[in-house]
Amino acid sequence: MVERLIPPNDVQVVLSRHAAFLAGRPGGVRLQQPGGQYARLRLDGAMLDDAILSRADFGDSSMAGAQMRRADLFCADFQNADLTRVVLDRADLRGANLCRTVLRHASLNQVDLRPGQVMIAETNESKQVNANLDGAKLDGADLKNAQLDQASMAVSSAKGASFANASLFAVNLAGADLAGANLTGARMKDANLVGANLAGAQMKGCDLRGANLRNVDLSVVNIEGVSLQGAVYRTGEALPPEIEDILKLHSLWIATGGAEGSRADLSGRNLDGCSFASCDLRAAELHEASLKGADFSNAQLMFTSFLKAELQEAVFDLADAGGSNFSGANLTKSRWRGSRVFGVDIYNALNQRTGKMVFPRFDGADLTGADLRGAGLEGIDFTGVTLTGANLSGADLRNCTGLRRG
Repeated sequence: MVERLIPPNDVQVVLSRHAAFLAGRPGGVRLQQPGGQYARLRLDGAMLDDAILSRADFGDSSMAGAQMRRADLFCADFQNADLTRVVLDRADLRGANLCRTVLRHASLNQVDLRPGQVMIAETNESKQVNANLDGAKLDGADLKNAQLDQASMAVSSAKGASFANASLFAVNLAGADLAGANLTGARMKDANLVGANLAGAQMKGCDLRGANLRNVDLSVVNIEGVSLQGAVYRTGEALPPEIEDILKLHSLWIATGGAEGSRADLSGRNLDGCSFASCDLRAAELHEASLKGADFSNAQLMFTSFLKAELQEAVFDLADAGGSNFSGANLTKSRWRGSRVFGVDIYNALNQRTGKMVFPRFDGADLTGADLRGAGLEGIDFTGVTLTGANLSGADLRNCTGLRRG
């Protein structure tokens, strides 16, 4: 538990003078302290309307019930702070860090959380800094008409929050909990909602054009009147509840780089005929699973392992199966039209290319009668792969070896 300190005398003085300024009392002085240090302090109920505190550090502070209307908080740091019931209406929070900040029942009407442009002294150039609300607690918060373009809100909790008429262009809400949230009229074009929980959300007039809705169960939300042109979302029947729960945890695992949730392990399960169309199953394990007639069209299957799985008549149209493993799998009469089964670059911990690649594997797989028309197949060793009757018309077979038909 963070130990919050009583503000030192100099901080109490400037807060008192600012409160007098707001009230119009003699001796009042507007608080203008860019880069001010307020970390780990107890500032509950502080009156900071119209204060200028760009780049200020409020990390780990307690500011429950504080008033910060119209405050200049450009690129301020509130990481791990408690802002329960804070009022930030029309505040400038461009590029702010609100990672894991508690904002339950906060008021953020018309707040500006768009990217901020920060100057780099060494190069005299600017860089874009996106607002960070990853893991923030926004349950019951009021964000009507807020500007959240390109903000990162991965694995945040915003149950019952209102984003009515807010701008959320290209926002990252992967793994977020938006159960019961009000998204009426929200502009969410190109948003990332992989694995988000939208159960009971109000979405009338919501613009989700081009959004990524992989692993989102849309059967628990009314999408009538929602714009979904160009969006990627599931259209097949809902999966069994147990599998839906596994997908949610897998989405959380992806969104947090493995820090939370768990990798989907569906090995040995009977999932014949199930629809995983447009799902995100990157790096999932389906070893020896029975997936006859299953639909993986347009799915994300990078590094997914189907070792010795039964995939007769399974559909992989338009799927991205880069670096996946189908060794020993039964893929007779499976369909791969327009799929991308390429090599994948390996990156190091600094997100830099290592120059190494992982290519898909089909060692000992059976592709008898498979439809591979127009598929992209790269760097695959087909030695020992059964391709009797397979249709490879128009397939891209760059750097493939061991090909034989018959």
